[in-house]
Amino acid sequence: MIDKPTRNHWIIIIQDLIKSIRSLIVFIIAVVSVRGKYTIPCGIIFVIGLVFMAIKRWYNTVYYAKDNILFYNTGVFEMSKQEIPFDKISTIDIGQSLLDRIFGICTVKIDSGSTANKDSEFKIKTSYEIAEKLRDTILNVQDENTNFEDIEEGKKENTIKRVITIKEIVKYAVTKGKLVWAMGAYFAVMNFADDIEKFTETSIIKNLTDSIDINNLFLENRIKLIAMILGMLIMVYVVVTIVSIIFEIIKMYNFTVKVQNKNFNISYGLLSKKEYSIPIEKIHALKYKQSIMQQLLGIYTLEAITIGYGDEKNEKAILYPIANDKFKEEFLSSILPEMIFSGEVRKPPKSSLKRFIFMRTLIFLVILIGLYFIIYAIPVEIKVGVIVVITLFSMLLGYLNYKNTSLGVTEKSIIASSGSLTKTTTLIKQSSIQSIEKIQNPFQRKAKVCDYKIDIYANVLAEVVKVRHMDESLNSELDKNLIM
Repeated sequence: MIDKPTRNHWIIIIQDLIKSIRSLIVFIIAVVSVRGKYTIPCGIIFVIGLVFMAIKRWYNTVYYAKDNILFYNTGVFEMSKQEIPFDKISTIDIGQSLLDRIFGICTVKIDSGSTANKDSEFKIKTSYEIAEKLRDTILNVQDENTNFEDIEEGKKENTIKRVITIKEIVKYAVTKGKLVWAMGAYFAVMNFADDIEKFTETSIIKNLTDSIDINNLFLENRIKLIAMILGMLIMVYVVVTIVSIIFEIIKMYNFTVKVQNKNFNISYGLLSKKEYSIPIEKIHALKYKQSIMQQLLGIYTLEAITIGYGDEKNEKAILYPIANDKFKEEFLSSILPEMIFSGEVRKPPKSSLKRFIFMRTLIFLVILIGLYFIIYAIPVEIKVGVIVVITLFSMLLGYLNYKNTSLGVTEKSIIASSGSLTKTTTLIKQSSIQSIEKIQNPFQRKAKVCDYKIDIYANVLAEVVKVRHMDESLNSELDKNLIM
């Protein structure tokens, strides 16, 4: 138990200085650019002020736990005091960057169940030993009857554990959607080639297309052009896939999910290590995400909707990167039985298929036809071909969205699916639903269909599930099972 006021590790002073300089970089550059006899003295005073503020903030920031409440005091001139009861804490995140490992420290991020603040309640920079002690205290002392001496013994009992293999990480990296990455990388390569051309005064693209006469594209030249573009796209896709595999192995290395004492404990990372602890009761919903390839293979990425986990930039609330129905039956059914949906799942009526396809395709057609009359350099046949291909692709996306859309309701949970290239199935506990909104335009009203928006209790304010063009009769079932 950390019952005495404790300060952060001193390295946080340096981090605060770097953060302050980064936020004021424009001002600093502007001051430095103005040369005068007071520039250097003012600069020295400015630096001393930043150092003083960082040291003062470090000195004033203390934390301690007492009577099952976590206290956190901070401030420079104006002090603030936060008190969070242990039973209100949703997640405890212990993270270690490469620099943290060198100094033998870590960052502890603690979130409560409040959605008022998007950021964490507070962050602590301390030794790994103290971080583990703090985490164990919070997770194991929420119950008044918990015996502190039995904490270590309790760790050995009732533990369910799953560790990812390198094969699973590779499978995850290969099957996750990378089409946008590949397209972005393709254009990046083209821009890089253009820069090289300017620097070396040569023309790479011109040399590749010398045999193609743009103004007189016969069949042979058309095939060459298409083959060249497809070849470059495939090459870029292969490179992106290899990079993705390396990146995911480093990021997801030794991904371990362990269920112990009614808590999810998740850890992963080779260079930067992450550890999360989530009470099972704080998980409000589960997301099953599938790319096109994962849909075909019957696998998915399992994510959690909760407070604190997945709210940082570029962070996903992953419970397990690559799961299947066997994983669901063997692992989840014993831990989160209320998250195993067993009711009827309803699909959109067949009459809704045209609604999924029409609006999406119409928007693409309007844009493409406008470009058709603006761009003169490309031959008519190629422009028509591009319009046809993109229109067909848009129709395919609409059909996939129709096929992947569904909604099911029971007394305990709601399951909702949608998406085209990426299918997302969200399983929500009824007790975690904040609101359900029915949206219906005049055309939908005539067809007796509508859209449903389900707002979930989570740290992300925009955590809303939307299901389109469903039968309006489902509204009564949703209202009947909604927990008020």
